[in-house]
Amino acid sequence: MIICHPLKLIFIKTKKVGGTSFEIALSSFCDDTSIITPISPDDEKTRADLGYPGAQNHQRQVWPDGSGTNAGFYNHIPAEEARKLIPQEIWDSYTKVTIWRDPFDAIISRYYWEKADTAGIPFGQFVQRFPGMLTENIQIAPLEGLSAPDVFLRYEHLENDIAALGIDGLWERFSSLRAKGAFRPKSGTDPATLFARHPDAAEIVAKKCAAEIRRFGYTRPDAPAAAAIPEAPRTSDFIFTLSAGRTGTAWLAQLLGDNLDINSVHEPLAVEDCGSAMPEIGHMRTFNTRGMTPKLQDFWNKKLESLEAPYGESNHALGKCGLIEALADSSICDRTTVIILRRDLAKQCASYAGRGDFTNLTVVWQWYLDVSYENVIVNPASFLQLGQIGWAIWYALEMEARYAYYLLSYGQKINFVTARLEEATTPDGAARLLAELGHSGPVLLPEKKNATGNQGDATEELTAEIRTLLNRLNFDPVAAAAVYIKSGRTLDAQAMSRAAA
Repeated sequence: MIICHPLKLIFIKTKKVGGTSFEIALSSFCDDTSIITPISPDDEKTRADLGYPGAQNHQRQVWPDGSGTNAGFYNHIPAEEARKLIPQEIWDSYTKVTIWRDPFDAIISRYYWEKADTAGIPFGQFVQRFPGMLTENIQIAPLEGLSAPDVFLRYEHLENDIAALGIDGLWERFSSLRAKGAFRPKSGTDPATLFARHPDAAEIVAKKCAAEIRRFGYTRPDAPAAAAIPEAPRTSDFIFTLSAGRTGTAWLAQLLGDNLDINSVHEPLAVEDCGSAMPEIGHMRTFNTRGMTPKLQDFWNKKLESLEAPYGESNHALGKCGLIEALADSSICDRTTVIILRRDLAKQCASYAGRGDFTNLTVVWQWYLDVSYENVIVNPASFLQLGQIGWAIWYALEMEARYAYYLLSYGQKINFVTARLEEATTPDGAARLLAELGHSGPVLLPEKKNATGNQGDATEELTAEIRTLLNRLNFDPVAAAAVYIKSGRTLDAQAMSRAAA
């Protein structure tokens, strides 16, 4: 992201559009008061070798009128967030520019950038399991509204569109760069070839990106398949949740029970349940240090065999001690749906801090993940200096990486459904989630459960600080999971060494 005062131009950086090369070229027009956010060390070296200004003023700013702020600008900051940090007069008077790319081509670039091909993940499965990647750019640079950029440079017509900006020398400097290139093979990776092999993926892109396809006149690279009889929604006999703590699992249990007419359990916590229906501390620690041992497999066999359909359980501890692996090998696998339930990460981490969840090691061993576990996807070392807040952030990101790991590793065998708490707790969001579980008709929306009480200014301030930290990390859970998988490691195997992701 760049705010170039001499050109009176704001560049909002979307993903997989040649944005880094454009950013390097644009920085050559910046003065020492312009705002330039950091890019990768290799790209910063390229910028320095060219004699262009590097990252500057992204944490502290002095604006042209002499006023100062301590706003935190970062790579890929959404336009809506940037607008709130930039003085209104500058936002209104400067030209806001972004780059847009045909979504059918952009998702292919993302597939190879994440190195999903080398991890053995088919392109169609990648698109199916990570549809959120298709909407990332429209969240960064909305097509309409107060935060929408003024100019959308089209990736397919960059020379003409950059020339239309009227900035002498910008195209020449941009065209001489190739930042982040060479990840995508040169043959057999064009949209027509890949989507012909994966027509279901083309359908997903067409639906998710309908607004931008209409806006920019993009076309689907393959001919739509002949009309077929729509498949009836799958009705699951068993429903489980893969989630972190403080993500709304108690509320979800109530939603499922009220609407699906099933035995819906949150956490079996009776005395006789511990170690049988409910994992105990030893189960959690065993899985995350020694993997799926015979003793732990015995626990899962007995638990799953004891269940009577229809049944739902939203116990978030299950997914951290072998639930998915156990389901994949069970007789109920093809009758089961797993809901991946997420929540706004900043609010999630602030909730942990407000309750002091990571100050009690026994609580961590029973419900969360210990930073001392060696078989993890995300290396916690860089987070430990932040104390309990760092532990909470690491845990949240580790769980995000585990969601991606399970989707990539088991997505073809287990039926996963993804949901976000903030959407699921609305009438429309709840209806969509229940429809994916085979429910039709009116929806009963439960009251919120286990919500953190008395959320005052301190909590809001902490949430904002955590959000800033998360934004600066720019964490990519799919990339972390793909690297982990490519290394030959699995979560159900005994740890050999600390992950470096």
